[in-house]
Formats: sequence, C-alpha cells, structure tokens
Amino acid sequence: MIDLSRPVGLRRRAVLAALPAVAAGAAAARANPAPGDPVAPQIIDMREIAPAPALQERQRWIWIQNEAREEVAIAYRVGQDYDIRALARLQHLFRDLRENIAGPIPTLLVDMLSLIQERFAYTRPIRLISGYRTPATNASLPFAAPNSLHMRGMAADIVVPGLPQADICSLAMMYSQHLGFMGVGWYGSFTHVDIGPKASWSRML
Repeated sequence: MIDLSRPVGLRRRAVLAALPAVAAGAAAARANPAPGDPVAPQIIDMREIAPAPALQERQRWIWIQNEAREEVAIAYRVGQDYDIRALARLQHLFRDLRENIAGPIPTLLVDMLSLIQERFAYTRPIRLISGYRTPATNASLPFAAPNSLHMRGMAADIVVPGLPQADICSLAMMYSQHLGFMGVGWYGSFTHVDIGPKASWSRML
C-alpha cells in the first residue's frame, strides 16, 4: 500500500533541484525583516539540503504525532533511498483513525513535511490533525471538499505545538511559491498542506 510510484520520485527530484532557490529566498527574508514582523522560529541553513555530491547520503528525519497520541521520530530516507519499514510506520500513523484504515503514504508529502520541520531544526514535533481519510470519513466532515486529496493520502492537516500556526502556514506558502506546487490552506488553528497543484486559501472554522 506504500506509494513509491515513479511520478512521485520525479517530482521529488524536481523539489531537490529547486531547493537552492528556496534557500536564497529564505536567506534574503531573514536578512531584511519587515518592521513589525513576528520573531521567526529557529532557522537552520537551508544550504545543507542542497543536492551537492557530498550530501547524497544525508539522512532525512521526521518527528510526528497523531491525534491518538502515537508518535514516530525516525530517519525515513538516506540519500535517495527510502526506508520501507520507516514508511510503513508512518503509513500506520497517518491512517484514518475513525475507520482504523491506512491509506497510501506518498513520499513527496513526507519530504515536504520534513522540510517544514527542518526549518525549526526538528526541535518540536508536527502534530497530525488529519492524514488519510476514507471516503466515508471525508463525507462525514462538514467542511471537507468532496474530492479532498486526503482520500488519496496526499494531504495533511498539521499544527506545531508552541509555534504560531500563522508562521507554519507562511512557511508552507513559501515552499508552494518557490517550488510551483502544493496546496496550502489556513484554518486558524491548523494548516492544510497537500502535494497537489499550487493553491492557497483561508477558512476560519
């Protein structure tokens, strides 16, 4: 059930190729903060994740919790190789908790969540409000889109405890802008991130 399809791999390589531009934009933003801007969370040097030859075997990590208080903190990728056992653990954590059914776990979604978390140096977990949803669960939620990418395992609703959720949303929007894909929704108390086409919206629930 783990989604390791070729299109995801191709898109992941495109993401890695675009990271230097993201890094440059982030560095410029840090060097020239606008008056009155909120203090940003701890930032690490994004050049560390550029696809330089010396970094090909670098590990990628994720630390995530779900609403059942289950937690996974794991290196899920080394260089270009994904750890199938780590992805299986993440697939279980991302499951539809109402139906207790696991769905696909696209590696690109895990990569994007890891990039978001890396910006605050993995010092805090990502709390998963909603990952995979069965069609029945999705239909039962009053504000869920009928064609929600949650039903394909391509979306995550997240918060980062202890950090302003507006900052997490802004960070996700920065990646969407620079990389040319990702849907980002701001819902006040959480941020929706998906690996579909570039889009942004806000809705206060």
